[in-house]
Amino acid sequence: MGLNASIIEKHIEGARVGPKIELPPQLVKTTKYLKAGQFGKAYTDLEKQAKRAKDPAVEQAARDAMQKISEYASVELARVAEFKKKLKFEAGLQALQRGSQSFKGMDIAKEFTKELRSWKKDKTIQAQIGGARLLVEAEDLVKRGKYEKAAKIYAVLARSKKYAGSAAQKEAEIRLQEIRKYL
Repeated sequence: MGLNASIIEKHIEGARVGPKIELPPQLVKTTKYLKAGQFGKAYTDLEKQAKRAKDPAVEQAARDAMQKISEYASVELARVAEFKKKLKFEAGLQALQRGSQSFKGMDIAKEFTKELRSWKKDKTIQAQIGGARLLVEAEDLVKRGKYEKAAKIYAVLARSKKYAGSAAQKEAEIRLQEIRKYL
């Protein structure tokens, strides 16, 4: 009953639904990889199966599946750019981590890994992510009635140079003012 649109959106934001791929029974190993979200392994297996397939229908199914996996990987990488543009760094970081693992063995996995390293080195992005995590921690303290501890976290966020100009800092300033009435 406590669910609202913003809560639902927050939790499904980073979620992903893989491509719908139906394979012939001969490609049972690939089907297992797909169900496990191991798209790189599936892609590699499909390449092998397409080369050695004696049945043209199996070969075509393998090539079609490879195409769908490649398209899906490209869409996922584009989503990361969109997360960055919208300053949704936590969701972007999760997508990068998933992509570098899920597509391992494919060339595009290197792009996910390269971007992930870039994000980890970027102090602005790390400040945004760290600040967002501190906000979640403080929010949890408020829910448990520990206003003084939450106020300390908000104060650190609001005054720290590390988080200067971040969305978390702006939010912390607002929340600090609101929580003061409970202290």
